[in-house]
Amino acid sequence: MIKFFRNIRQQLLSQNRFSKYLLYAIGEIVLVVIGILIALQINNWNNNNQQKKIEIKYLKEIKQNLTKDLDDIDFNIAFNKSKLQSNKIVLKYLNGKINYTDSLDFHFSNLFFSTRTLANMSAYENLKSRGLEIITNDSLRQRITKLYEFDFYNAIDFEMKDDHQFQYQILIPEVTNSLNISEFNVENAQGNINGFAKPINSESLMNNYSFRNAIRLNHTLRELMTLIYQNLKVSVEDCINQIDHELKNK
Repeated sequence: MIKFFRNIRQQLLSQNRFSKYLLYAIGEIVLVVIGILIALQINNWNNNNQQKKIEIKYLKEIKQNLTKDLDDIDFNIAFNKSKLQSNKIVLKYLNGKINYTDSLDFHFSNLFFSTRTLANMSAYENLKSRGLEIITNDSLRQRITKLYEFDFYNAIDFEMKDDHQFQYQILIPEVTNSLNISEFNVENAQGNINGFAKPINSESLMNNYSFRNAIRLNHTLRELMTLIYQNLKVSVEDCINQIDHELKNK
C-alpha cells in the first residue's frame, strides 16, 4: 500500500503536475490523521470497556459483602430486641407491677451481653486501594463511602466506646453481685444465649437502686442500639438498591 502511494507521488512529480501532487499529499496526510484518530478511538474504547468491567466487578463484590452484612445486622436487631424485652419485664418486677414467677428466671439471665458489628470490608478496602474513582457514578461513590466511613464506623464506635464499656464496667458487675446464675448455654450456631438466673436475695434486690438504675440505663441502651442497627440496615439496603440500579445501566 505504501509502495502504491509512493508510485503515484513519483508519477505526478515526473509529469510536473505539482498542484495535483500537493493536493494528493494533503489528502494522504488527512488519511493518516484519520487513521490515527480511529486507532486512538479504538484504544480509548478498549480502555473504557476494561474500566467498566473492573467497576462492575467491584460493585458486585461490594453488593455481595453488604448482603452478608444484612444477616449480621438482622441478628443484632433481634438480639437487642430480646434484651430490651427482658429489661422491661425485670423493671416491672422491680417496680412492683408484676409478681415473681419462674418465667422471670429467663429474663434475669437475659439482661446483659451485647452485640458487635462484623462488617465485611474486604471489597471496599480493595476498591480504596485501587482508587474510589473507579466508581464513575458520583452519587453512588459518595453513598458507598458514607456507608463504610460513617454509618458502619458510627455503629462500631458506639458499640466499643459506649455499650461494651457500660456492659463490662457497670451492668455485668451489678448482675453478678445480685443474681445467682444457675445455667448458661449457647443455644445455636448464631450465638443465641439461653440461661436462667434468680435473685440472691429478693427483698434486698427490690431495694437495690444501684441495680435498678443499671437496668434502666441498659434498657435505654438496648433501645438506642436497636435504633442504630435499624438505621444501619436501611443504609445498607439503600446502597444495595443503588448498586443494582447502576449495574442494570452498565
